[in-house]
Amino acid sequence: MSSRAFPPLCGDKPRTLILGTFPSTLSRECGEYYGNPRNQFWRLLFGVFSAPFDRSDYERKKAVLFANGVAIWDVIAECEPEGALDSGIRNPVYNTELPEFVAERGIERVLFNGNNAYVFYRRGIGAIERNVLPSSSPANARLSFEAKLGLWREIMET
Repeated sequence: MSSRAFPPLCGDKPRTLILGTFPSTLSRECGEYYGNPRNQFWRLLFGVFSAPFDRSDYERKKAVLFANGVAIWDVIAECEPEGALDSGIRNPVYNTELPEFVAERGIERVLFNGNNAYVFYRRGIGAIERNVLPSSSPANARLSFEAKLGLWREIMET
C-alpha cells in the first residue's frame, strides 16, 4: 500500500533545509516529523541551538526549527514502505519539487539527515552538494549521541 510523505515544515525565512528520506511508520502514525521517540533528530537539533528539549511538544519543536531558519522535508514524496528502514522503501516517487522549493525560498544550504537521503536525492532528483549529517535514526548506533551532536554542530554552524 502506498503512503505519502508530509508537507514541508518551513517558517518565513529558512536558510537551511534538512532532508530526510521518508517518514517512518511511527512518524506517520502520530503525524509528526521524526515522531519515533528513539529517533534523535529533535534532541540533536535542540542541542545544536542550545534550546531546552521537550520531547512531547511538537509546536515547540517547530518553533525552535523556524526561529533558527531551518526547514525540513523528505526526498521521497510517496512510496510503498516495508518496515521502518530505508532499505524497505519500494516504488519511490521522488519529491521533484525540491529544487524549486529551495530556489523560491532563497535557501542557502541543503543538508541530508543521513547518507540514504543523499543517495535517494541523487538517484531520483539530480546532482547536489553532498552535505550529510550523521543519521538521527535509531538504526544508526555506530556513533554515540554526543559524537553525533558534535558533528551536527560542526556541520550546521559552518
